[in-house]
This record gives sequence, C-alpha cells and structure tokens, in this order.
Amino acid sequence: MAGYFKPKAGIHGGLVGVVMFFTTSTMLFSTPGALISVPGISGMRYMSFLGLFLYKDILVLGISFYLIDYFGKKVTSPNK
Repeated sequence: MAGYFKPKAGIHGGLVGVVMFFTTSTMLFSTPGALISVPGISGMRYMSFLGLFLYKDILVLGISFYLIDYFGKKVTSPNK
C-alpha cells in the first residue's frame, strides 16, 4: 500500500519478499522430514506435506519480482 505513495517503498517491499523466499526455502533442506525417500528407489526423494507447505513461497517470489518491476518503472519513469 505504501508503494503507491512512495514507489521506492514498494521496491524495498519486493526485495524483502525475495529475501524471505530464500530464507524459507533453505528450511526445505534443513528441516527434518521435509524431504522423504521413495521406498524401493535408491536416491529418489520427494517433498512431504511440510515441504509442500514451504513450496508455496514460489508464489511469493513471483509477486515480489512483479512488485520490483512495477514500482521500479514508476521510479524511473519521467512522468512522476
């Protein structure tokens, strides 16, 4: 909301979202039980429900890049 009045705040919000994505995505590898081995297939792994919960952050990453792009164009446009 603040980005509409101050586009630089929107860019900062998008950057916070990107940092949040990379922070929570590391939990996929460090949280016990997020990745489960497939029985009978050596080395094959899939995400448990906990891993799929963390997978939702891909949507947050996309929205963050959109905000950076949208408000970045507002900051750099000559018609302020």
